[in-house]
Amino acid sequence: MRIQKAVMAAAIAAAFATPAAFADVTISGAINMGIEYVHSNDGSLSSGGTSNFGLSNNYSNVTISSVEDLGGGLKLDFAFQIQTANDTAGGNLTNRNSHIGLVGESWGGFWYGSNENIYERYFYTIDPLDGAYGLGGNLQMLGTPGGQVFANDANCNFLGVPGSADHACGWSWYRRDSNAVWYDSPNFNGFTFGAAVGLNEGRPDVPDINPWMWQIGAKYVGPAIPVQLWAAYGHRKDQFGLAGFANSSASPSISAVAPTNADGSKDTAFQLGAAYTLADITVFANFERIKYTLDGVPGGELDSWRRNAFSVGLKWVLPTGYVGAQYIQALDAKCGLSGGGSCTADSDTGAKMIAASYFHTLSKQTQGYVTLNWLDNKDNGTYGVAGVGVANNFAPGTTIWAIGVGLKHSF
Repeated sequence: MRIQKAVMAAAIAAAFATPAAFADVTISGAINMGIEYVHSNDGSLSSGGTSNFGLSNNYSNVTISSVEDLGGGLKLDFAFQIQTANDTAGGNLTNRNSHIGLVGESWGGFWYGSNENIYERYFYTIDPLDGAYGLGGNLQMLGTPGGQVFANDANCNFLGVPGSADHACGWSWYRRDSNAVWYDSPNFNGFTFGAAVGLNEGRPDVPDINPWMWQIGAKYVGPAIPVQLWAAYGHRKDQFGLAGFANSSASPSISAVAPTNADGSKDTAFQLGAAYTLADITVFANFERIKYTLDGVPGGELDSWRRNAFSVGLKWVLPTGYVGAQYIQALDAKCGLSGGGSCTADSDTGAKMIAASYFHTLSKQTQGYVTLNWLDNKDNGTYGVAGVGVANNFAPGTTIWAIGVGLKHSF
């Protein structure tokens, strides 16, 4: 009987013990939810505009990660991240940044999976409004020619391109790329660089159409002087960003005819920025140019679009939390027509935005915040606001006022 009790006790102890294989697994993330009020007026509404309240889920997520020391200065790095739909009953979980890779002490890291790649990550590092995703973040104006934030419809099925449902017509450079492979360098006395490639797994069986992506970037964060400098470039081939933009509800009211056919495309993005920290205040400035072109478009239809934008802002660290503020202006676009001719995209397609937040520290893990946001489109501008739960497809020329109040808990 004593032997049986000993065996049972050992079995129970083993069932509740932490397996050695899971000893280094970490669960982390954040719950970041707020109540947002958005008022918009496109100037044509007899009621004077529309208003709504909604819950914003922001970037609430749960991440399971692990780093294993393989010896010889080599480590395995794994992460599986899901976004939680806290504001929606019965909402689905969504895969975000999930990857596996190898990291070396002397040569950097190499990963593959789905991820916010280097062009987008550089925007996150300089956004003073808590990582860009929420109300007032720079993704509302940067990385896009206008329209819905995170415009990445993988099933846009652009008419005239056989098999186009197999590749994206999204135009936003704030995009989490699937089937991606990327490299980040080690830190060389403040200097880092990286590169990413998007594989063409969804290539359709169409001659000469080969959708893929690559990005490069470099950053310097002074170890002795409080200066940051960065630059990044992105290139997407045959992903038809302009076709998706021009044929969507975000299309501005311009004289150009939206493209009905194309046999190729090239979308590019470039950003250049600098930041300086003086005591508790960091100030920054950033410039961006995005350009979209289509090949094989019928004569007289839209086949190119180029837009410049810039932002300036600051982050002020206080004993009770911090204040963030930024001003962003998208300049009027330049467009072109297949075969030449007049294109009036440079007629009032720009916009400007002012946003400010105060984040109050309640504990090491919890913050309360309030964000104010004003965004003013010119007559043909179609920029919108971020935030799950509020509308972000607006008519050309819309002016938007918004306020968000919420809590963020990190774990």
